[in-house]
Amino acid sequence: MENKADSPLKRDDKKENNSKDIEVTSVVYDAEQHSLLCAGCSCLCDDISFYLQQGRICRTLNLCEVGRHRLGTIDAEGRMPPLSASQLTERLKEAADLLRTRTPALILGADSLGGAALQETWTLAEDLKGIWLPWVFSGLQAFYDQVKKIGWPTALLDEVRDQANAVIFWRADPLITHHRHLSRYSVFPRGRYTERGHHDRSLTAVNTEQTIIEPLCQQYFQIPFEADTAFIEELIQPRPDNTFPHRDFPLMIKAMERASFIALFVDPEKTGKDSLEAMFQWAGKVNREGRQRMVIMPLWDGGANVEGFCRLSLEKAGTPWGTDFSRTFKPSGDPQLDQKKLAESVQSILVFEPHPDSLQSRKIPQALADKPRVIIDPFKQSPVQPADLVIPAALPGVETDDLFFRADGLPMKVEGPEALAGQEYPSIEKLLREILIEVGRR
Repeated sequence: MENKADSPLKRDDKKENNSKDIEVTSVVYDAEQHSLLCAGCSCLCDDISFYLQQGRICRTLNLCEVGRHRLGTIDAEGRMPPLSASQLTERLKEAADLLRTRTPALILGADSLGGAALQETWTLAEDLKGIWLPWVFSGLQAFYDQVKKIGWPTALLDEVRDQANAVIFWRADPLITHHRHLSRYSVFPRGRYTERGHHDRSLTAVNTEQTIIEPLCQQYFQIPFEADTAFIEELIQPRPDNTFPHRDFPLMIKAMERASFIALFVDPEKTGKDSLEAMFQWAGKVNREGRQRMVIMPLWDGGANVEGFCRLSLEKAGTPWGTDFSRTFKPSGDPQLDQKKLAESVQSILVFEPHPDSLQSRKIPQALADKPRVIIDPFKQSPVQPADLVIPAALPGVETDDLFFRADGLPMKVEGPEALAGQEYPSIEKLLREILIEVGRR
């Protein structure tokens, strides 16, 4: 006969009765929105969730450290207090006067902005006869020189996610600049043809110093900058009697031979012109042979809308790196030399997103540090030089809706939570239009 006291049903009942003594509470949010995009970098991740209380974001899902850092600035501690209408009018007049009287003016960092504001920066640069550049103008010039000369083997990030079985990061570390690149597109994702994620693809990295990505790599090459070209030439045509002197080189050769789709991500600002040319020749050789596919994709350490900037620049000026209405400056592709030449060419700066605490390296170059500048920025500046004019603005893609282009050129509309739209800070687009009106007054 069954002992009722020990029956499973009775034991479950006891547990259920005991659980009644535990009070379970859940957080109730005023609003929550899902599947939004993050404009923290050019990955433009589209699986972000926001939870809001009293018009403020109190919880998020799927934001990386770059996204959280950027989002954190919308709190009062992360930004300047909003200006009154009279204060804003006065500051915009001062900004227009400074840019109009100290010419040529440099418009720097528009690659951080959405499409509408980006258009306004072009118009302002044209009116001021200034110089209009993104943060990574030297790398853009060097990279697109090769695109124009050889052709660009490229792909959508979705193709890399689904099909690439060999991934190379060349002097680029996504764990510093694009934190979710590995999990979304390049190494760990489960794609249509790579159901096992990173288990069926090889990861290689090349850099001068030890980087964060190293423990994840099957092959890691810590080699001097000047050895890049020779290394690539050996990869193009490996020779048994003269292999590259590195222990991982034979493993990389085998990984490349086994691969059907090779994706090479490169930071052009940290790679020499000769090395970039050798990479494009390598990809051309692989693709002509037809047994494999190889693509080259820049991984810019710059604004989230670098591709949007390139497209507008190509449309307006025929060059992807920006333009010089003053006819005093043209980038050479050498970042150090270009910064020196730029400092000699400009007398004032209008700059976007130069926040010193950024996880990325978007800072005003040292060669330009003594130039008077106007800063239009969602972020609190620390420290602010006394001569600088800082105008606080809404955060693009969070407090305003904007059009951005993903790293592979795919246009995407970035919409922030509805509860944050149209709050206390004016959009950058509106501020630029007001400056344009003031600049037009002689």
